Amino acid sequence: MAPPTRTPRKHLLRFITFAATAGVLLSGGAGPAVAAPKAPLSYVALGDSYASGFGAGSYAACGQSPLGLPGILDSKKQVELVGNATCAGAKVVTEPGLAVDLPEQVTQARAAGALSPATDLITISAGGNDAGFGEVAGVCATQPTEVCIQVIAGQNAAALPVLSRNLDALYTSIETAAPGATVVVTGYPHLFSPEFGNPVIPLASQTAFNAGTDALNSVIRQQAEAHGFTFVDVVPKFRGHGLGSPDAWITFRVGADDNLHPTAEGYASGYFPAVRSSVNLAQLQR
Repeated sequence: MAPPTRTPRKHLLRFITFAATAGVLLSGGAGPAVAAPKAPLSYVALGDSYASGFGAGSYAACGQSPLGLPGILDSKKQVELVGNATCAGAKVVTEPGLAVDLPEQVTQARAAGALSPATDLITISAGGNDAGFGEVAGVCATQPTEVCIQVIAGQNAAALPVLSRNLDALYTSIETAAPGATVVVTGYPHLFSPEFGNPVIPLASQTAFNAGTDALNSVIRQQAEAHGFTFVDVVPKFRGHGLGSPDAWITFRVGADDNLHPTAEGYASGYFPAVRSSVNLAQLQR
């Protein structure tokens, strides 16, 4: 009987190599490597009652609500809220009182390590209290339209130039603390919808107050854009949803502390979509 034929070792190795290569080719290769998921954006919220979610209910300290803009953004997979310094009543400059004003918020957030060069995203709403938003609303709600218009004109002349300078200083401090962050500055909504003809206050006073809000927003926009920040105008999203509308997104209940603020629906359907359309969160992720 003839002895079994032996395949030379080098031929066997060539065959194994060929088979392995063919297998890879036939299977389409090993396939692309799966990219590691991007880390969520390190997010810090600063500002006044319109930043804290006042008006939406379920309040914690400083009028913070999980139903406000910071809580809504934090619920998105691209975002992680690492610091919420917002406080109802906060002003752009530090003044004696119970509210934690914006300079104090920046200092505290820096000390806690939340606001730093590693911060990716900051939202801020500030300026309404400095412009006497609440006080003017009270006058326009209780006094004749002529008085309402006079008070608004006086506030615009006296308060807005000062506010502009103070916003400049505040924004500079934020730039210094978080030089790599995308800073989103939100304006204020129109509180009234006079087009429905509902005299919650005189219709002319509603129109005058909204015009005063536009003047305030203009000052905030100018300073935000001068610092390279993103200004988000929420007025269009609230159109048709002010007081006087059958579908109002502004709170008003007799004796309530959070009157004249967005409702939970106002933050969810007004503020958040306005921010989302101005800032692509996924593109900001590193």
